[in-house]
Amino acid sequence: MAAAGPHCNGVFKGKTPNNPITKVADKTEAYAGQTVTFTISFKSTGPASNVVTDCYRVDGGSNSALNALVTGFNASKTSPNIGSKGTMQHVTFQIVVPTGLVGHSIVDRAKATKGSVESRSDNVSVAIVAPPGAPCTSNCGGSTGCTSNCGGTTGGGTTVQGKQIVHKKTTVKGATLAHTGPISAKAAFLGSLMIMIGLVTRIRRPQMATPMRETTDTSGSSYLARYDSYLQSALRRQRSW
Repeated sequence: MAAAGPHCNGVFKGKTPNNPITKVADKTEAYAGQTVTFTISFKSTGPASNVVTDCYRVDGGSNSALNALVTGFNASKTSPNIGSKGTMQHVTFQIVVPTGLVGHSIVDRAKATKGSVESRSDNVSVAIVAPPGAPCTSNCGGSTGCTSNCGGTTGGGTTVQGKQIVHKKTTVKGATLAHTGPISAKAAFLGSLMIMIGLVTRIRRPQMATPMRETTDTSGSSYLARYDSYLQSALRRQRSW
């Protein structure tokens, strides 16, 4: 297989014939580091071998800097024709997706120059996306590029019925406050205080000289009222000293 830079100059510009060679990719989208395999198929015209040229560009091909990331994969391949005239032939080409193309598409087109009716394939596009779990950096929510994890947050979430719920934090004047739950420490302390006051009151009642009629009081405000009365009484005694 030989490099095909010069041979690709007119491949994308040429018209697609009425009976083009066919071309498919094994992926509709891929991310950097993945290998994409393209298969070109056509019927042999009888020669012992065939020659197919395969060419790549990014999107519409107008950005030369982006094109340079994939044109190194342009190639011409000579393969033996298998079987008699009219037998279907299959030629494959591969590309390893380079970095820097998230949100773009690699477009591939092939041309048969020997061993087949001279013909070009349709353009075949593969959308380049971010790897699974990577934070979104461009085109968030678009048809290409990132379609999830748009806040740039990875991990730290809870998955419920297939949807991830990320635990966010609130920043107030430079300080980060984490959500710790529906019950604050202050509320928990007051609840504990109310229970303790209630227990002390119930324990001390049988020790009184004069029996008192017991009533059930589950009101927290009653406990706090008794405690407040106790504090006020202690304060008056302290002042009398």
